[in-house]
Amino acid sequence: MRSGASNLKWWLSLAVIACITLTGGLASAQNAQGLAAVGAIDPANGFPRWYMDKNGLQLGQCLDTSVIDPCAVIPELPDPTQPVIFNTNFPPEFFYWRAVAEIDNIGGVGGRGLLVLSVQGVFAGPTETAADGNGFQAVFARYRVRVRPNGLVPGATYTVTAPFGVRSFVADAVGVINFTDDQGCPLGAPLPCDFASVVPTTNAGPFLPWDPATPPPAPAGFIGNANIPHAITGSPFGTNFFRIEGPNVGGPGVNSVQTNIFSIVIGKIYVRPATSTTLNSTPNPSVFGQAVTLTATVAPVVPDTIAPTGTVTFRDGPTTLGTVTLVNGSASLVTAALTVGAHSLTASYSGDLEFTASTSAVRTQTVNPGPTATTLTTTPNPSVVGQAVTLSTTVTALAPAVGLPTGTVTFRDGATVLGTVTLVNGSASLVTSTLTVGSHPLSATYSGSATFAASTSPTVTQIVNPAATSTSLTSSPNPSTSGQAVTLSSTVTSAAGVPTGTVTFRDGATVLGTVTLVNGSASLVTSTLTVGTHPLTATYNGSATFAVSTSATVNQVVNAPAAAATSTSLTSTPNPSIVGQTVTLSSTVTSGAGVPTGTVTFRDGATALGTVTLVNGSASLSISTLTAGTHPLTAAYNGSAAFAASTSPTVNQVVNAPAAAATSTSLTSTPNPSTVGQTVTLSSTVTSGAAVPTGTVTFRDGATTLGTVTLVNGSASLSISTLTAGTHPLTATYNGSAAFAASTSPTVNQVVNAPAAAATSTSLTSTPNPSTVGQTVTLSSTVTSGAGVPTGTVTFRDGATALGTVTLVNGSASLITSTLAVGTHPLTATYNGSAAFTASTSPTVTHTVVNNNNTPATTTSLTASASTIRSANFITFTATVSPVPPAVGTPTGTVSFFDGTTLIATVPMSSGQATLITRRLQTVGSHSITAVYNGSAGFLGSTSPAVIVTVTP
Repeated sequence: MRSGASNLKWWLSLAVIACITLTGGLASAQNAQGLAAVGAIDPANGFPRWYMDKNGLQLGQCLDTSVIDPCAVIPELPDPTQPVIFNTNFPPEFFYWRAVAEIDNIGGVGGRGLLVLSVQGVFAGPTETAADGNGFQAVFARYRVRVRPNGLVPGATYTVTAPFGVRSFVADAVGVINFTDDQGCPLGAPLPCDFASVVPTTNAGPFLPWDPATPPPAPAGFIGNANIPHAITGSPFGTNFFRIEGPNVGGPGVNSVQTNIFSIVIGKIYVRPATSTTLNSTPNPSVFGQAVTLTATVAPVVPDTIAPTGTVTFRDGPTTLGTVTLVNGSASLVTAALTVGAHSLTASYSGDLEFTASTSAVRTQTVNPGPTATTLTTTPNPSVVGQAVTLSTTVTALAPAVGLPTGTVTFRDGATVLGTVTLVNGSASLVTSTLTVGSHPLSATYSGSATFAASTSPTVTQIVNPAATSTSLTSSPNPSTSGQAVTLSSTVTSAAGVPTGTVTFRDGATVLGTVTLVNGSASLVTSTLTVGTHPLTATYNGSATFAVSTSATVNQVVNAPAAAATSTSLTSTPNPSIVGQTVTLSSTVTSGAGVPTGTVTFRDGATALGTVTLVNGSASLSISTLTAGTHPLTAAYNGSAAFAASTSPTVNQVVNAPAAAATSTSLTSTPNPSTVGQTVTLSSTVTSGAAVPTGTVTFRDGATTLGTVTLVNGSASLSISTLTAGTHPLTATYNGSAAFAASTSPTVNQVVNAPAAAATSTSLTSTPNPSTVGQTVTLSSTVTSGAGVPTGTVTFRDGATALGTVTLVNGSASLITSTLAVGTHPLTATYNGSAAFTASTSPTVTHTVVNNNNTPATTTSLTASASTIRSANFITFTATVSPVPPAVGTPTGTVSFFDGTTLIATVPMSSGQATLITRRLQTVGSHSITAVYNGSAGFLGSTSPAVIVTVTP
């Protein structure tokens, strides 16, 4: 807001004089180039700081009062020591740039032609004071042509060519041209009227600097000198001159005059305010890989009302890190790419149209190596001596550092270096098998790199145990004879190498000797073993690196002196034979030393057939179980104290399969006929002329298998009680065997009759009897039979009227009713019978109902919503209960609705009525529906006449 003019409407855009289309007979002019930009408002006076053409030339406010400045030629410059007040202390016409060209002796009579071009501010309104508040910047640029006095032909047309185009004018009645074209906001234009709304329709041109071939000695900072006219350049049309063409413009017969000399009266070059750029980096110092935030702040050296805009380029020495746009005078860049070391960081502000560029002081950013953590694992742990142990390490960057450390890791056993390995993807491993027995403090040390610091893992204690060993033992010869030298040989092995040390040989707990290992082996020769079996072992006594171990026990058999040799023979008769035929195996054992005694074991391959005692050197065995095929038979003499064992040569016994013998199968069933549920025994006998058949018999009812039974002595039987009533075609099929052919019995028709129903007896009691009207009466019935406990239902009746049907539970049923009317009731209970039990009816029980309280009687009527319905459709029944006159009142309680004797539902009454909506009538046919009022303390019960409802599909 400008001082002293808070209510003025200011143009904040730019414009210059331009060639526009004139009316009133003026010729159409060409478009000129436009200006490029306008500066921010100067809060000291409310004017733009500068205007700039498309060549980038910025001109500022020409308000200096120094005598050496071109601005001093303007007589109305403000007093900078006083407040800005229109129009007492500030000119109503304000310039950024003005150029003037003159042509003298117009018309040959001393007239003068004047061309004025300017970029300025002109104010309009009744006044230009702050108190009035109606003034506003109406003009940004001016094009003025004046030809006078009286130098032109009145009414004649003259053409004026200027740097911004060509215009035509008509001299007035006294031979004068007086034309001013203001580029800007005309009076009465709607506000706001600014750069953005005017420039698209305004013709504007650039500033006109001096001719670079003959630059004037203007004061520093200005584009012209009012005291030194000169040629100019910069016309968008190449018309860098002022020319007037028309009748006698230069005197009689001279129709053209021009000049290319201009006086650039005002044109002060805008000096952008200096800026100061500061740079900060956080954190500082940082570690490798850590994100560092660079923050640059750009501010005017002299405090200003606007903030610098543009970009800031961050550099690490000559290397550009990035360029960021300023926001409210600040810009930040985050980078994690700085290497370890000191970095000379700067921030360079690019400058903008308002402010100059600037670069910050160097900010030294220190980047230290990133901290690391090293871990170590060993596998396996514990290990055994000589076993390969893998040492694995991982090196990771610790926050805030990021990245994957590189370099080497040194593995140590205490202070002893085991090896150095290069990291691959942050990991390294070393395999060693040289660790000795004991505990080893292992560690891994990362050597560090240019970007990551060294670190050492926690100590891992590696336990190395002695290597396991395995000890074997052999004895030779085994068996041996008493006094014979026996060699005991032991070998000790280990996956970790060749064990050294000694081996102790034992016979049970007795030490036979200790021998030093040679290349892992030791042997001992002894001839002191007595007759019998000796449990020999070899124990390796261990060493510093190999564990103790003991061999498995070797049972050394020491025999008495050798028995006499024997020879065993074998024959089989008959050979070949057939399956089932008895074969006799005969063996004879001979010896030159006498007749052997003992036993002979006969074998079929490895299968023992039997062991027989020798009689006079011979033994025989009869067998009939050999299967079809060839059998390798042998006879083995088992030896004795005096005679050595021996085995006969193999005799191949050929057993042929016999032809299957024909069979005949019979079947009987007992009893036949039978009744349902009765057990029937099926008996089958299979016979053959060859022998007694073996195998199984399958009993069938038609095609249905009843069971399969194994033959015993040619017979099989099956008992069954599941046959249903009717005739059953029973058969027995012998399934055959290797020796006997299959056969089936003739069909036996088993007749199964339904059992006769058993007689029953039904009893009935009513309690209490007599009862009072409306009182609950329990009817109890029991059905008995000598054949069991009857099942089914019992129907209770009052004379011919059914009171209800109840299912028997353990032969009993009961019904509770309170609807019996006053009087005598002949009650009965009828058992309805079942497949197994006949129906029966109890003797009549006379039940008396008295009306001690003179309770009024009632009548019940019943209506239905339809007489015919479809199955399972809804139907509505309404029962109305009324007292029998002269009784009055409205009965209460419940009404039970029955379909025949079957209860449908019991419904509470309301206002003497009960309504039932049901879809339980589902059986197609005729249904007899009744409603039974169950009575209450004030009214006796009653039953409605039946309503017939027909149910259709």
